[in-house]
Amino acid sequence: MKQFFKDRYTIVGIVIVLMFSVIVYQLANMQLVQGENYYTQSQSKIMRSTTILAERGNILDRYGVPVAVNSTSYSVILMDTGLGSKKLNEMMYKILKVLEKNGDTHNKTFSKYLTYPLGFGSMLKNNENRRKTLKIMTGYEFKDFDQDSTPEEIYEYVKDMVFKVDDKYSEKDAYDIMTLRFQGISMDPVLAESISTKTIAELEERSDEFPGIIIESVPSRKYVDAKYAGQLIGHVGPIDAEELAKNSDAGYKMTDTIGKSGVELTTEGYLRGTNGYRRVEVDDNGKPRTVSEESVKPGSDVVLTVDMGLQKVAMDSLAKNIKLIRESNNNKKNRHDAFAGAAVAIDVNTGEVLALANYPSYDPSIFIADPDDEAANKAKAALGDPKNTTTSEYNRAIAGIYTPGSTFKPLVGIAALEEGKTTPYETYFDKGYETYDGLMLKSIEYNQYRAGLGTVNLITAIQKSSNPYFYNRGNRVGIDNIVKWAKKFGLGQKTGIDLLGESKGIISSREYKKTVEPYPWTAADTAQTSIGQMYNSFTPIQLANYAATIANGGKHLKPHIIKRVVKYDGSIVTETKPEYEIIPVKKENMKAIQQGMIAVANATDGTAANTFIDLKPITVAGKTGTAETGREATQSSNALFICYAPADKPQIAVAVVVERGVFGAYTAPIAKDILKYYFDSNGTGNKDYTVKADIVQLTK
Repeated sequence: MKQFFKDRYTIVGIVIVLMFSVIVYQLANMQLVQGENYYTQSQSKIMRSTTILAERGNILDRYGVPVAVNSTSYSVILMDTGLGSKKLNEMMYKILKVLEKNGDTHNKTFSKYLTYPLGFGSMLKNNENRRKTLKIMTGYEFKDFDQDSTPEEIYEYVKDMVFKVDDKYSEKDAYDIMTLRFQGISMDPVLAESISTKTIAELEERSDEFPGIIIESVPSRKYVDAKYAGQLIGHVGPIDAEELAKNSDAGYKMTDTIGKSGVELTTEGYLRGTNGYRRVEVDDNGKPRTVSEESVKPGSDVVLTVDMGLQKVAMDSLAKNIKLIRESNNNKKNRHDAFAGAAVAIDVNTGEVLALANYPSYDPSIFIADPDDEAANKAKAALGDPKNTTTSEYNRAIAGIYTPGSTFKPLVGIAALEEGKTTPYETYFDKGYETYDGLMLKSIEYNQYRAGLGTVNLITAIQKSSNPYFYNRGNRVGIDNIVKWAKKFGLGQKTGIDLLGESKGIISSREYKKTVEPYPWTAADTAQTSIGQMYNSFTPIQLANYAATIANGGKHLKPHIIKRVVKYDGSIVTETKPEYEIIPVKKENMKAIQQGMIAVANATDGTAANTFIDLKPITVAGKTGTAETGREATQSSNALFICYAPADKPQIAVAVVVERGVFGAYTAPIAKDILKYYFDSNGTGNKDYTVKADIVQLTK
């Protein structure tokens, strides 16, 4: 019996040793032999990296007033936790109900392929190889499908084979579940964006029901009164394939947002921040835990030279006066068709652009609105409608080119004086016309009264805008000298302003005529050029800078819109310094031109007399321009006005253009409104924006 028990203990001992040996072997195999493989598999299953989006830098006006800033929204993101289709579908259904209850919407990228009610979306509707697209979309072969397969057939296949959605759900619920499932397998698994606090609270409270669901804070763009400066500020939008290819070296991804126009585009390199990264571990219950994190670096703030108060005044005045011109009945040449314009104000001592107004404008917010925002979608569609006259992305101030009309006469006067072809007080008898090459060129006075202005000199010729005087003096100077001096003042040349899309314009010249006509240059061509007609076409920014150069006595500044760039920590990245060339104009010659422009706005018979009485004792110097377009049989002429003030110690120059504005004098009130606000607000630069860390933080 003892031997029996002894043998039994021996057998049990052997069994225990064998079992222990197997366990040790398995542990050794798992840890030493297969350890790295198992570790890699476990890590790929439970570890995920997520991108933390960096805040885009703010855009501020010269006094720190925010125009484009950031707001924080929250998104629902799905992380893969290995749930099967049945549990995933149940969870998607619950999320849909939470969103629906709280008035939130989910992302619907799936609708690009299949819509509901069932139909082909934009990616499949006119697609010549739907099967290939469907394979790329889901990874499934769709072997039994061809080009004639119906949306219903594809829907059933995706429902049953790809996402395995149970028949217990209604067709609409099943479609919505598939929509969320599709978001989950995409490169950017965001199920819903800009969700409400109610949805956030409910998802977090019921987190046990939603394994793998993360609520992520996302910075989003917000515009403040940017409708007054739509073309200037521009807008952001999702990066497209062309932009991605162009910026691939800069680390952009298909899910990124990028500046599309205006300052948002020009300063993209400063405004764009550096994204951070978060390493997240998902436990067995699907709950995420942050393991490590690389902090974001917010984009830099861009401080503009523009005064948004002045910008608003310019926009409101353009709108008001264009309406008044259109509705006016005091002249038969008014065809009541004025509809658009631009106004530019420049600091004559620094080249800083104080206002860059385009009418009509648009609200950049429409480009960042919810995809289901009907009003925003309608507004975006209107921007592309050629018949639309209420909104526009067209930046007339830097891209529109306009015949300058009589605003060009001061330039011809400078050329005549500098080339020694006249003196300020040499007289000329304006009989109402001049004849060149058998062509009788008449003045407005001659057409109306069969008479001219009588005896004038350079100063009174500018004051009264005598066409015959400038026909005569222009031919004395010669077209080549006129072109030379026009170039010195930057006309028909890009100013180099720090915005994209600037037009060069055209200087009327022998060379240009050869490109458009086979006929030689004539004296009549020089005469027409001398009053700002013929081929002359300049941008409002060129005209404003030209006026500023006359105002400051010949310092030709490079206009700029960016005052400084400020890093997120408050330090200055870059600051724009004035750039200029000195034009060799004699002081006495420039003074004569300035006297003529002062008389325009102050003499009783000046072409803009009485407009600026409200500004006294500040004296304004200006020049009107009525520009014929050659379409006067059906349209009103364009109207222009340039000016600067105070005349004795200039600070600000303004150029205004109104398309089909009839007469230059009609646009002077717009300049008056701009000047009045500028001086009423003590616009001497003493309120200049100062970089402070607390201001920067406040706007973030």
